[in-house]
Amino acid sequence: MKHKMSEKDNFIYLLAGLTFLLFSGACVDQFMSGLGQSLVLVATIITMMSGIWSIRSTNYLFNTGLGLLFATVIISMIVLFLDKEEYEFIHTLLLLCFFLVTLKPAVEQALFAGQVTSNSIIGSICIFLLLGLIWAMLYLLLAEFIPDSFSGIEVTNWKQNFSDFVYFSFVTLTTLGFGDLLPVSPIARFLVYMEAVVGVFYMAIVVSSLVGAKMSESQANNN
Repeated sequence: MKHKMSEKDNFIYLLAGLTFLLFSGACVDQFMSGLGQSLVLVATIITMMSGIWSIRSTNYLFNTGLGLLFATVIISMIVLFLDKEEYEFIHTLLLLCFFLVTLKPAVEQALFAGQVTSNSIIGSICIFLLLGLIWAMLYLLLAEFIPDSFSGIEVTNWKQNFSDFVYFSFVTLTTLGFGDLLPVSPIARFLVYMEAVVGVFYMAIVVSSLVGAKMSESQANNN
């Protein structure tokens, strides 16, 4: 029997893909080099697969295992084609676009669905991870064009810097600010304080949205 995604369980797949992407990036940075960096490419493919399958679509193609297989083949071909030094800018930009496109329906389903479920809570976690990854891609793109934008890091290719900028992004998003990696250029500083602002407001918005939805649900049940 083919499994068809629904808004009751879709975010668990996206969360698994995003977690694998973050974990594989850390493992590559810790234990591997050279060919081991290809694991990051595999992780990006899996994350894209999870994103395509997890965000509910009325299109039959992306709602079945066959559609997932087809999407996997297409995305794998694109990612492998771009896995060349001269195409790294396009690869990073593609990842940024993917995370942005995935963010919109995730916000609509998780925060404005009108009821609090385990899936909406998982979805809110996915949104937080997506925000961190979006800014990590922005930092990678900025480092590509303005290499001296950050101090405390040796800017090379995106796969080698991926884990460092993801770490920096989430430290900024949660306003921890350890200070081991610092923005230097004005544009870098702008991106950093904007991410900190978004992180603070997101926590306030997600809590108020979930609490408000729960209260509305309780009032509807009482009536």
